[in-house]
Amino acid sequence: MLRSLGLSVMPPESAGASRISWPRVAATCDYLAAARFEDVLTIDVDVVKIGTSSVGYRFRFSRDGAFIATGSITAVCCVLEPGGMQKTPIPTDVRELLKKHQLEK
Repeated sequence: MLRSLGLSVMPPESAGASRISWPRVAATCDYLAAARFEDVLTIDVDVVKIGTSSVGYRFRFSRDGAFIATGSITAVCCVLEPGGMQKTPIPTDVRELLKKHQLEK
């Protein structure tokens, strides 16, 4: 989903550019049926919440049209700095891109 918006979880290094990353701080998954090696799965991704510096995603996994799992992840927007990461507000342009996948309220 991020790639479809022109974003990345870990952008490449480039001189002078501020690099943001999205470490996951929470994750859940409820399994309804087994997935096996070589199964082709479809994963639908929706944005369920956009906070000041975090974003919540919902995932629905299906195989041949049947749901086999649901899950969620919360990720925090961070600036990569020498020696670590620092939480930062989601940039306005990124926020607008994420809204394209946000569920209707």
